[in-house]
Amino acid sequence: MERSYNNSIFINCPFDDSFREILYAIIYTVYHCGFVPRSSLEEDNALNNRLSKIENLIAECRFGIHDLSRTEYNNNALPRFNMPFELGIFFGAKKFGDEKQKSKIALVLEREKYLYQQFISDLNGIDTKAHNNDVGKAIKIVRDWLKSSSGRKTINGHIIIIQDYNVFIKELLSDMVIQKGIDINDITFTDYCLMVEETLSLNMGN
Repeated sequence: MERSYNNSIFINCPFDDSFREILYAIIYTVYHCGFVPRSSLEEDNALNNRLSKIENLIAECRFGIHDLSRTEYNNNALPRFNMPFELGIFFGAKKFGDEKQKSKIALVLEREKYLYQQFISDLNGIDTKAHNNDVGKAIKIVRDWLKSSSGRKTINGHIIIIQDYNVFIKELLSDMVIQKGIDINDITFTDYCLMVEETLSLNMGN
């Protein structure tokens, strides 16, 4: 699928195992709606600084999905601030960038509504959306946001996307990873994206 500025969505979400179901659902929904998810995980080049990769990706994406639901303490009693930090870069690009960058649109997700006010009060007034760690709710939120933000008339309703996603996860994904020789518990971002693209391309072809 084409990676243009108006077609690309920067995915700023946790990538650990406990968030995998929500992340997979978000990526699938983005593709189903006709957009391309972008992430720093799509490139594995030790010569490229991680922050530079993130800055370049943000510059290439008009849309951004930012999930702030995972800022709790880790095993060392320290919070995780990568997601709020990358959201700040996205805001900065919109505020101080050229006319192209000023067209940026963001969706801010969290686990519970207004929980962000306890750790990043500067966002007060932002209309965040809470998915409550529910896959179906996350799909509906992302779909509805893309429908209203993009103005595209060809985006299916969330019920269709949820049904298609459940078939993909429960019936298709396990067979695909076996065919491709991939460990289902260790699927890379790129491999998952390619399998979603392949599945949706076949469905549209039929």
